[in-house]
Amino acid sequence: MKFNASSAQLSRELSIAANAISPKAIMPVLEDFLFTLEGNNLTISATNLETSIVLETEVTGHEDGSVAISAKILLDTLRTLPEQPITIETIDDNSLLITSSFGKYKMGIDDSDDFPEIEPVPDGESVSVDSTVLRHAIEKTMIAVGEVGVVRSSMSGVLFQLDFNKANFVSTDSHRLVKFTYNGLNFDSTKSFVLPQKGLSLLKNALPENVEVNIYWNDNSAFFEFNGFKIISTLINDDFPNYNNVIPVDNQNILNINRKDLMNSLKRLLIYANKSFNLVTFNLAEDSITLATEDPEFAHDATEQLPCKYSGEPLTMGFSAKFFVELLSIMEGDEVNIEFSNPKTPVLIKPVEEEENQDLLLLIMPLILQ
Repeated sequence: MKFNASSAQLSRELSIAANAISPKAIMPVLEDFLFTLEGNNLTISATNLETSIVLETEVTGHEDGSVAISAKILLDTLRTLPEQPITIETIDDNSLLITSSFGKYKMGIDDSDDFPEIEPVPDGESVSVDSTVLRHAIEKTMIAVGEVGVVRSSMSGVLFQLDFNKANFVSTDSHRLVKFTYNGLNFDSTKSFVLPQKGLSLLKNALPENVEVNIYWNDNSAFFEFNGFKIISTLINDDFPNYNNVIPVDNQNILNINRKDLMNSLKRLLIYANKSFNLVTFNLAEDSITLATEDPEFAHDATEQLPCKYSGEPLTMGFSAKFFVELLSIMEGDEVNIEFSNPKTPVLIKPVEEEENQDLLLLIMPLILQ
């Protein structure tokens, strides 16, 4: 194998592919990139057996071939080189040579036949989604993905729910829930699957702006294809909770408030809150809200009042300010509506203004006050 390439371009592409490599690989070859050269087309593959990435890039090819190369050594070399043409070639069965304007670098290689076979994209049904929308969906829902080993397995990923003319992306850790809906699809049936956090992170880091992403699936894996990239992720084989059961529909109490004012206020109160629960109370009356927290162990307390519009019963509710801030941070726009029926039921947070074809719904469970 022998080809010429731009050091900077190859470094950028390998940096994306490296996200599929586990820092604790169970086999030495899983620490490698697989390079396959055919003509001027270089295919780069990386996998941790749960998530994989395959990308194609154009180089100047001289001799076709395939080789497994240490990802760390190759990336560390390229990242320290300024932009310049480089040559990469195998010089015998056990070595690869990188030639730059500064010098030559020889490294050992592994047998490409030992690299695991990556599952091909299946035939059959697929759906196309704009990459910018998909990345927004992942960024917003990942905040509420549950921790592996703490929640049921399906809650450690994001539900992709494809439903004729829309897609729902849903996550929950039992304390909060995020549902992002995109209404711009044209799909002939319904399908749902749960993508784990590793797959979500790999996809988010690879997605460019404003390109079409084709999504395929089978019983075990989901496949995302765009701009010469293929990302494959195993699915979580567990039913996602029926999230509609916890979304309240009869909410007589509605608080309208500036999102950034509320978020910044909660951040300040977090400084004084007990670090075990991060409890902040919301004291609500007609067009009035008072936020308060305390940590008796250290004699800390803080109180703030904010302008708002509130229609509902006077009451007091408690929340984890940390969770509330994280939810507000994934929203856009100036104002939010906060809706609920009583201090013990789930609370909905909705942006007042939405992007076209997009709907965002956030839910947080209140803390029960003594």
